[in-house]
Amino acid sequence: MSSSGGSFFPRVESVFYAVFDVRQGPKVVYQVPEGLISCGSSTSSSNALYSPSPASSTLSLGDSQRLDSRHLLSPQKRSGSSNRSLFNFDDISKYVMPPSALCGRLVICTSRKHRIIGFPVELRGSYERNYFRYNLCFVFERNADLSCYEPVVRKVSRVLTSCEEESEFLSNPQSSPAIHAILEQLYEDLNSYSETSIPIDKFNSIELKIFPFYPNPPPVKDWMVPLALINITKRIEPNWDLTMVKVCQLIDGTNHVCRIARLADCDVELVRQAISHLLYYQVIMMIDIFQYSNMYTLRTSVQWLADESHVRDECGPYATKPGHAIADWPKLLHLYSRLKPGKTVREWMVEHEVESLGIDVRRFTSFGVIKGFLRRVHRWPILVPDVDMPQDERHLSSSIGRKRGKSFVSPAQQPRVARTDSDSIRARGRPQEALPTTTPAPAEIFAVHATPVRTTRRNSAAEASLEQLRVHRPAEQIRAPSMSRVYGVNARSSLSATFGSFASAQGSIGPTGVAGAPDSSEGGGIPAVMGHARSRFSRSPSGPVVSQVHAQAEPAFPADLIPLLDGEHNTDELCTRFEVGLPMLRKWLVAAGGGKGEDDFGSVSIIYR
Repeated sequence: MSSSGGSFFPRVESVFYAVFDVRQGPKVVYQVPEGLISCGSSTSSSNALYSPSPASSTLSLGDSQRLDSRHLLSPQKRSGSSNRSLFNFDDISKYVMPPSALCGRLVICTSRKHRIIGFPVELRGSYERNYFRYNLCFVFERNADLSCYEPVVRKVSRVLTSCEEESEFLSNPQSSPAIHAILEQLYEDLNSYSETSIPIDKFNSIELKIFPFYPNPPPVKDWMVPLALINITKRIEPNWDLTMVKVCQLIDGTNHVCRIARLADCDVELVRQAISHLLYYQVIMMIDIFQYSNMYTLRTSVQWLADESHVRDECGPYATKPGHAIADWPKLLHLYSRLKPGKTVREWMVEHEVESLGIDVRRFTSFGVIKGFLRRVHRWPILVPDVDMPQDERHLSSSIGRKRGKSFVSPAQQPRVARTDSDSIRARGRPQEALPTTTPAPAEIFAVHATPVRTTRRNSAAEASLEQLRVHRPAEQIRAPSMSRVYGVNARSSLSATFGSFASAQGSIGPTGVAGAPDSSEGGGIPAVMGHARSRFSRSPSGPVVSQVHAQAEPAFPADLIPLLDGEHNTDELCTRFEVGLPMLRKWLVAAGGGKGEDDFGSVSIIYR
């Protein structure tokens, strides 16, 4: 807010009371300080303001004795200030005394150097023209913020209107001179104490106190980090809200809103409201989550902020770790200038050996953000669908993270997979010598892993099949090291379940296998199954089928991620929403876009802004 004397509130330059005279029109009756508002070029301000009106005038003083007493109030002020008027009243009279449609509304007008705020009032009654208009106005500098004075002007007009309606305080010539004393006390008390108490009569008084008017805080997001501008913990009082107390104790410049809600064991919506309350009173500010993968760049304001003494003197002690020598400002400014889009904080640290300088990188970057010469460069992922793909298939392609034509199982194989349970049931009563007759493994592997519940239902068939395998070949030859590397610790049980499913389903699926599949009952078919399985899991051209099967059984990214890849959600929001770090989110983006990894996200593009 603008102020002329270092005060937080704007200073009142002048206060004046104007009425609409039935013969002279709008005119200023009283003003404090006197003589600052001129009323025409031909007559002096004192004669124009205090010359008696005709007998028919509503506000005429009536006798010369009262007029002489008015002239003796402050002659030195009038003579000393008559040479410097703020503005001419005739230039703004139509806004001070507006038409009836604007009466009862807050009106603000501006001259070349000042702003005038008032609340014109029109009262209907037994007056000479059946109405009475008045306005009590405050004058400020042109660039002053008047939001804190708006309720003050409204209340003054409301109290004076009540006095006029009860006792004709304003229109009665005997009581109207008291307005000058009211103006003087308003001018002195509001500028000196920002509050006042003015008794008018036995029943009415003007009680005013100016409160700072803060704008509404910006929306609080879950991924934002509150940073305290004062020591909030020392301001906590016993009668504070319990949620507010918990939130204030967890504000340390590193915890984001969602983490504060989790640590405080509070509802996240209540935490947002508490932080909004602190933002409203401007005791905290919101910054981004600090990560070494963040990117920053300088603002144009660094051109003049770099020369400010408070920036030069505060940066070193704030950003240096305890026990290290404080770096000089030119060195710190050089490090700030090396931050740019496309270069992460980690790369910047390695390139300039920041760790050896004893600089706390988090405080170093937050200092630039607080002072306003450094800003964060966010990543905004957006999924760009393939223009050659039909519209009805784009969603399917994006949901599985692969391009068209690279599905895991062909449509011809899917119906047979659905009949696996019934086929396995029928296979239990068939001769065991038919076990070696089987098909290549890919379709059956997909069936087993895509429906793991069915595997548990066929435990009895698997055990029976495994028993037959042990009869034909020793147990040492059944083990498959390549499969153990894929499945990990539970490879032996998974292998047994897989062989069980092969044995139970071979009767119905066998004829659709590869031409020339072995069909003997002498155990020679079992090594074929083993070898075929090894080729699928290791170095055969169809080896990636196993990883694709697992991707189908366990999706590589959440289903809710795809709708959020519209360029309107940055990586901080996505990481906070799914509670993962940036490395995991990058893997999801690679899977969603069908990319190759690293910086290749396929159809997902990253926008830096």
